[in-house]
Amino acid sequence: MKRLVCVTVLVVSILGQEELFAQSNPPRVVAEFAGASLKWIHAAEPEFQRRHLSLDKYIVSVVEEDNSVMVTLSPPDAVKGTFGSSGSYPSFEVEIRKKDLKVVRSNYVR
Repeated sequence: MKRLVCVTVLVVSILGQEELFAQSNPPRVVAEFAGASLKWIHAAEPEFQRRHLSLDKYIVSVVEEDNSVMVTLSPPDAVKGTFGSSGSYPSFEVEIRKKDLKVVRSNYVR
């Protein structure tokens, strides 16, 4: 009986330590955005696929204007505040009309 209690205490203490170690490295938040922004990214996706652009290589921006929304892909190493494309990969933008989610235009940023 004592042996069963000792084994149980040992198992519980080991499992408890594993739980403590797991909590010492919390998950990292990669992105947070309003759910409404997702529909614009989905509307722009066919244009990205048509140009064979891998979203893994880009930072995605969603900018709302009066009648349209711009979804822009920028390389992570782009210089902030400069005009045109300045990173390892060319920037790309898609303009989507708000009222019907149709792509108005898409182009690389020079």
